[in-house]
Amino acid sequence: MKNLLFLLLLSLPVFCYAQTDTTVYQKKIAYCTVEIATRGSYYLVSIDDGTTTKASDMEIKDSKGKQIKFTSRIAVLDYVTQRGWKLVSSYYVDDKFNNTLGLICEKPVVTNVH
Repeated sequence: MKNLLFLLLLSLPVFCYAQTDTTVYQKKIAYCTVEIATRGSYYLVSIDDGTTTKASDMEIKDSKGKQIKFTSRIAVLDYVTQRGWKLVSSYYVDDKFNNTLGLICEKPVVTNVH
């Protein structure tokens, strides 16, 4: 009897699982660009995820509202990936006024259809 009960409890998760109702929720991919501008020995970052048009709102700021200065490009990539973004592609802008590395990132989001 104990063996039968054990087998029943062991096989129960195979038959009981939750599914997301696809008529209510829809998976989408959100994209953003992360621009890393070189300013001497540090880097300033702005993120454009399409939710704002003001350049000052795209800057990464600390809790006091001051723009965060990163010490390396990898620190920026770590910051972005820790917030759920995944690197898709990158590009580099190098002209006499600009020295900017751009990252294109994506993140899965679930939206309510109703």
